[in-house]
Amino acid sequence: MQPFEVYIPTRIKFGPGRILEVGKIASDLGKKALIVIGGGSVKRIGALDKVQASLTSAGIESTVFEGIEPNPRHTTVNKAGKLAYAEGVDLIVALGGGSVMDASKFVAVLAKQPETDSWSLTSRQPNEGKVGDPLPIIAIPTTAATASEVTPFAVLSNEDIKGKAPMAHEKVKPMVAILDPELHTSLPEKTTVDGAADIMSHVFENYIAGGNDSILADRYTESVLKTVLEATPAAIDDPGDLNARGDLQWAATLALNGMQGVGRAPSGFPMHNMEHALSGQVPDLAHGRGLAVLYPSYFRWMIGHGRAVDRFARLGREMFDVGATDDRIAAAEFIDCFSRWLESVGLYESLVDAGVPEDAFEPAARYAAEAYGDGESISAAGPVTVDDMVEIFRGTRRQSPAAV
Repeated sequence: MQPFEVYIPTRIKFGPGRILEVGKIASDLGKKALIVIGGGSVKRIGALDKVQASLTSAGIESTVFEGIEPNPRHTTVNKAGKLAYAEGVDLIVALGGGSVMDASKFVAVLAKQPETDSWSLTSRQPNEGKVGDPLPIIAIPTTAATASEVTPFAVLSNEDIKGKAPMAHEKVKPMVAILDPELHTSLPEKTTVDGAADIMSHVFENYIAGGNDSILADRYTESVLKTVLEATPAAIDDPGDLNARGDLQWAATLALNGMQGVGRAPSGFPMHNMEHALSGQVPDLAHGRGLAVLYPSYFRWMIGHGRAVDRFARLGREMFDVGATDDRIAAAEFIDCFSRWLESVGLYESLVDAGVPEDAFEPAARYAAEAYGDGESISAAGPVTVDDMVEIFRGTRRQSPAAV
């Protein structure tokens, strides 16, 4: 095993109905909370009322900032930060999906730095790493996807340059995460399956490109993937299935809590690099959907270039009981099996089908290379050039119904 370091400071409270404990939890962290939400779904399901009532009963004042978009915009996050500062809050409650939790991490910083532009805090920008002493965050995820409830990462969109970039700092990890599967039972099917794709991406990345040095990390990853394969159809068939919802939520948290890659060699997040660049061009592209679309084409490209073939072969054998002893055959069979699963849950389509026009392919590839690579390429067990990325994007054509 390779040397590693893991730091997981977030206290996790899991179980149906645990959202009602937010007031008690918050009373140890602050006296006035800013509740950050998205487009209003948490109002419709009654989650916001429950959070506000629980905070009030604990003697904690609260103010709501509504309007965080999917792929949150830096201009909106700046407004939320100014409100947090103006209201003098000392605690952030992030109630929503990954975008809300990501935005809340920036808000926790901006509440102490009112003149800072949130975009300047992202990678390769002037204030990267200058987070100061952020406000504490309680994260209450309403989707099973990003694991932002336990990570040091937050991704921001900048429509002015059609780009997306991350902030990464241990200080913005939420102090408490409340994982309540009851909040997920009213999710639309599309949100559920997009989230499932996102969960899997977090363990695929290092599993594929991180080498073979940690069998325990391999088995951990494979367990997360198998759970998502089983729980996603169950949640589609019965949206109120708390066991399936709980399995997806816990799989999401385990997929990016730092444990998924321990003992393996470090690796980049090439699929995320490419997807962030694509959704920077097309902000309406859901992150999980973009990743799902890239999977088969990216996997085919990697195998075609002789990269991580043994890793894909292991995935075929462990996830789908592929019997081929030849690694290249087993790897190809994995892609076929996984593609059929994607199709069964409505995730098998081309980039164009998903709303990304072909004229966005090259600008996205160039942005990925510049923002996440060396200007010419990104890394995936070797360089992936701008032309390679465009080839991967075009390779999704075969996933379109029109190609059948």
